[in-house]
Amino acid sequence: MANKPYVGDIGTIIRINMQEDVSAATVKKFYMMKPGATIVTELTDISVSGQYLSYVVKSGDFSVEGVYEIQPYLEIGGWKGRGETAQFRVYSLYD
Repeated sequence: MANKPYVGDIGTIIRINMQEDVSAATVKKFYMMKPGATIVTELTDISVSGQYLSYVVKSGDFSVEGVYEIQPYLEIGGWKGRGETAQFRVYSLYD
């Protein structure tokens, strides 16, 4: 596997450490903003392992190169809210 994500990659795992156990969450999703985009993509196929949320990148998720922003959203008991926004770079082919 590559050490950095590239445009068109499929199967890359995006993992966010929530710093506390979130396994009781009933709703889990990521909101992802692609570089230069004004529309946020909602990613809903999120798995939980203790304090980690993970998403496996699908076809079309990494469609442009640049800095992506991703923000987790959870619902646990009576609490609903977002976690901190993280950034990561997706590289152009042959970069």
